[in-house]
Amino acid sequence: MNIVGHEKQRGVLTTFFKKGSIPHALLFSGQEKLGKRTVALWFLKMINCENKNAPCGKCRNCYEITEDIHPDIINVYPHEKEIQLKQIEELIGKMSMKGIRSSFKGAVIDRAHLMNTQAQNSVLKTLEEPSKNTIIILITEYPSMLLPTITSRTLQMKFLPVPEEEIMSFTKDRLSASFALGKPGKALDYLNFPETKEKEKSSREELDRLIKEGLSYRFTKAKSISKEDNMEEVLKCWLSCIRERMREKIKKKEKTDALREVLKEIERAVFLSSKTNINKQLALEKIMIKL
Repeated sequence: MNIVGHEKQRGVLTTFFKKGSIPHALLFSGQEKLGKRTVALWFLKMINCENKNAPCGKCRNCYEITEDIHPDIINVYPHEKEIQLKQIEELIGKMSMKGIRSSFKGAVIDRAHLMNTQAQNSVLKTLEEPSKNTIIILITEYPSMLLPTITSRTLQMKFLPVPEEEIMSFTKDRLSASFALGKPGKALDYLNFPETKEKEKSSREELDRLIKEGLSYRFTKAKSISKEDNMEEVLKCWLSCIRERMREKIKKKEKTDALREVLKEIERAVFLSSKTNINKQLALEKIMIKL
């Protein structure tokens, strides 16, 4: 399994494995497309690998974890914009059973912030009384949306953007690495789906123009974008661009207050659009005012 960056996180996880002190729960947080889920599966392979050079990526356990067909590794994904109680109850039931082929059972809850209240409370009970030889890895872009009692019962690991040079050495494509803004997964999307790069280039250029134009133009564009099916993807692109501008200003020791306000508004819109049916035009107009 190719992993770009995150040496510190992998080093900590490797130490846990070598010492035989596997945490019962981990919380991986950070922007999307950084590789959080990739690292989570890498760690589960390490724990369950059949060879000494774990994770070998070649044994039956490693292969089945990659293909999401391992009987003792459970992956949970959002269903219709949320993770429901029924999904978590099924997960708990499977985790309580003896492993079919592995001595250590594992679960990955992707986009854990989309668990509804009932699902979060159900997970909390499991974290309070974990079964022996089990590990649950929660992955989220918004750790603050989880119950404080959940985060306090997990070992938290923050994932940060990967340096452009590391991404470039992996993709062998300078333009994709540059456009990815520290996200290896995004760089791979650009290589596998070239049209994605063109769409994001257009979104970046539009953001640049919006910043320069007045409210009349911005509100007209808000109405137009709100009718598009890919509004969430446009917002995510803007989010990455604003974060990059903030990093540049921080390096130059310039004020970032205005950009932080824009960032918060876009983050709020992205989160709500992933979780509910929001008033798209109103959400965009709030962003336009902050630009």
